[in-house]
Amino acid sequence: MDSNLSEYNNYFGVRHFKVHVTKEKIKPLKFITSVISYALFIWLLLVGLTLLVYVADIKIRAYKGDNSPPAYNAYVVLTGSMVPEIMPKDIVITKKRDAKDLEVGDIITFLSSDARISNIIVTHRIKAKYYDSTTGKYTFQTQGDANNTPDFTLAEDTNIIGEVIFKVPKLGYIQSLLATKGGLIIVVLIPCLAVLSYDIVKLGKKVKKKVSKKKSDVVVVRR
Repeated sequence: MDSNLSEYNNYFGVRHFKVHVTKEKIKPLKFITSVISYALFIWLLLVGLTLLVYVADIKIRAYKGDNSPPAYNAYVVLTGSMVPEIMPKDIVITKKRDAKDLEVGDIITFLSSDARISNIIVTHRIKAKYYDSTTGKYTFQTQGDANNTPDFTLAEDTNIIGEVIFKVPKLGYIQSLLATKGGLIIVVLIPCLAVLSYDIVKLGKKVKKKVSKKKSDVVVVRR
């Protein structure tokens, strides 16, 4: 707010001022820039905190001797085997569940036991569920929604990472971009520098305004 003071009256040697208070008009471009800057800052902060918690969880469990996947995980889908339910470059969020709780129709992410695609992580839908009473183990027949035939091998319960609980469309493109040096600069460093530069300029204007105001204030003493 800007306060415009003008001398109003002088009674008994005491000055009285008439105060006019006017609201500062915010320029649309300045408002939009501020919103975008803070939105980028919050987004980067949330991403950073999420990655920090995720890495810390893995490190702590590994220190305790637990090398199993965390309760929640995220994977980028690279193929179209689950179209239209899940598109390429979508990110799926998985939650660890006991094999006995999984049902036909659930979408799961698992480590394939197919020798042709060894150590490949797959996200497909459960088509059939089997239980071996002699071993107490579960196996699952899986198939991609866009595939004409089921997967060549059954998914073993020990290889299941988790059930897909939701997806984030197309976020995988950002992950692919971040995997490159140029992408890291574009997505992370440039927004950070933009936010920092904007705040520095804003602070500089405030300081300059205060200095100018102090210079323009003249105190007149009447005797």
